[in-house]
Amino acid sequence: MSKTRQISITLPEDLIETIKAAVDRGEARSVSSYIASRLAPGVVMDALFAEWDADRGAPTAEDTAWATQELDRALAEQAKNNRDSAA
Repeated sequence: MSKTRQISITLPEDLIETIKAAVDRGEARSVSSYIASRLAPGVVMDALFAEWDADRGAPTAEDTAWATQELDRALAEQAKNNRDSAA
């Protein structure tokens, strides 16, 4: 088990309630373990992207603009599909 240290963070009230509900359902042992389990994959991805950038260079502004546009398009399409499914 890795060493832990207590810190203080501020979160939106609705997010806190969502996390506490997950803990109450047994999805995590505590609020801290819930947050840590959700952050860990992002930390790994950050390290992978940093390694990629070091090996191959960071994405160009053009690549970043294209990716942003595609993500926006995909998220809008997903939102529309969710609305259509709910109707």
